Amino acid sequence: MGGGMSIEMWLAEDENAGVRSELQRKVFDELRREGVLQTADVYVDVQDRAVILSGAVKSYPEKLAAGRAARRVRGVVEVRNDLAVVLPAAQQRSDEDLAYAASCVLDSDVTIPGDKIAIGIVAGWVTLSGVVDRYAERLAAEDGVQRLAGVKGVTNLIKVELTSAPSDARARLEESLARNPVLRRDHIEVEMHRGSATLRGRVRTLAERDEAVAAAAGAPGVVWVRDELKVAR
Repeated sequence: MGGGMSIEMWLAEDENAGVRSELQRKVFDELRREGVLQTADVYVDVQDRAVILSGAVKSYPEKLAAGRAARRVRGVVEVRNDLAVVLPAAQQRSDEDLAYAASCVLDSDVTIPGDKIAIGIVAGWVTLSGVVDRYAERLAAEDGVQRLAGVKGVTNLIKVELTSAPSDARARLEESLARNPVLRRDHIEVEMHRGSATLRGRVRTLAERDEAVAAAAGAPGVVWVRDELKVAR
């Protein structure tokens, strides 16, 4: 595995064990390719093509990386990430120290309106709240704090209120999806209503579904993304 890492698979023994074991092996292989993971005790279970990750990792980014890896596997229709973040002693930080670091991150990123976002931290769990103008700003704030040492989890309660929307918001969103190389083979329909974008259609993996939502979130005039995409089995 490299770096002393050991990922164990929980293999079920029932009449569906063949399909389940195949998906487990694929997830296992994808986790092994994920270079961010540097810990042991990650367990993989599959129930009706839904993947459950359990066990422990040493940082929140590792937990997120494990979830992304599982979502890249063809045939997986859902991922439940139950991994616990158990921080090494060297990464332990007080909530006050972590709040200061999070504030610095938000204030130093020009894509994030840090003055509009409030930060609350309890036992290493970060809660973001406030009101921003763009959905992309909401996501950027979460992305900015989740990589900080000492973070055990992030709850994003930031709301988006659209101040103005371009008249061609739907066309811009469709163009954004069309030029994304990951999504070129997918069939995605777009509906816009008062800044809320609804995505419908079929994608090949959960990772492509995430890519479509991210692309929609960055389009001008989008304040929320409603994901109704289906993953091909």
